[in-house]
Amino acid sequence: MLDPILESFKGKGKLVLASVILFSLGILVGYYIFLSNPDYVLSNIEELLGNILKIGEAMEKRSKLHVTGLIFQNNVKALLVIMFGGIVFGLITVFGIFFNGFIMGIVMALTFYQGKSIIFFIASILPHGIAEMPAVIGAGAFGLKTGLDLIFPKGKNRVELLKENLNKNILSLGIFVPLLFIAAAIEAIITPVVIKFFG
Repeated sequence: MLDPILESFKGKGKLVLASVILFSLGILVGYYIFLSNPDYVLSNIEELLGNILKIGEAMEKRSKLHVTGLIFQNNVKALLVIMFGGIVFGLITVFGIFFNGFIMGIVMALTFYQGKSIIFFIASILPHGIAEMPAVIGAGAFGLKTGLDLIFPKGKNRVELLKENLNKNILSLGIFVPLLFIAAAIEAIITPVVIKFFG
């Protein structure tokens, strides 16, 4: 049962690297934009960080189980957009990976703007990020593969390639979805405890 799932990950090394580069570029751009014009970013913070702000509010008012579900739902939606956005010749995937990095760059700059340390930022990201980031980056690789095969079919039938890629994408969810659930639980339960030590 596990073999087909693991098989779906083969041959994606370079695309994982491309996904990491896009994500990192997004972080740099988000960080730079905040530093360049913090007033503009802060005045549009709800549009940029809407879901993150809602989750932050829920953490203070709702149960850990509710918050876990909220984070999990939000992250699964983002992952599905990144992964299956590849059917639009990879364009939605590229934007999705970049945008997720962009948001992290904004959050990083905002953390420093509020006088928090780099240690605080790492503590707020690292516990759940260990599970969440590989899922996002990995989903990006799957989405990029779908898009590239549609643009450069290399003599193969595009429809068949699309079916093959979508099948592998679905199989990969057997790894990515549990990772996102673990990340959501950590973010709801453990991360708030960890950051208290660095606040």
